[in-house]
Amino acid sequence: MNTKPNGRIEKFMTYPPLYLQFFRHYHNEEYWEAHEVLEELWQTQRHNDFYHGLIQIAAIMHQLKRGKVRGARKLAISALGYLKPFVPQKDGVDVAEVVRWLNECLQILPEGVEKISREEVNRLGILPCKLPGEHDFNNNR
Repeated sequence: MNTKPNGRIEKFMTYPPLYLQFFRHYHNEEYWEAHEVLEELWQTQRHNDFYHGLIQIAAIMHQLKRGKVRGARKLAISALGYLKPFVPQKDGVDVAEVVRWLNECLQILPEGVEKISREEVNRLGILPCKLPGEHDFNNNR
């Protein structure tokens, strides 16, 4: 019996479990839970700007889900600073796509506005976060 994992499984085994849990929560639209899970991992690696940026992405989505603009906009500016150094890709995430999405957020979320309509929030869509092997947690609901 061959007990060696296939290449795809091996790739997932290299990621910390909390990192994988982040994506599961995120793609189930459990943004606060995603934020909390990755923050737990980040607390052990405070120098990890990539994790910090992803935590802020989850926080942005949590704010947007509630229609809150000011906090989401502030977080988008901050997340750009944390994530731009990792373009085009880091740990299975298409960071170039994330940066594009953050810039779109900043275009849609005007300064000085507290709240936006649900229609405008929906225009932003859900940020696509994929892991190596083209595994998409949206398919695992």
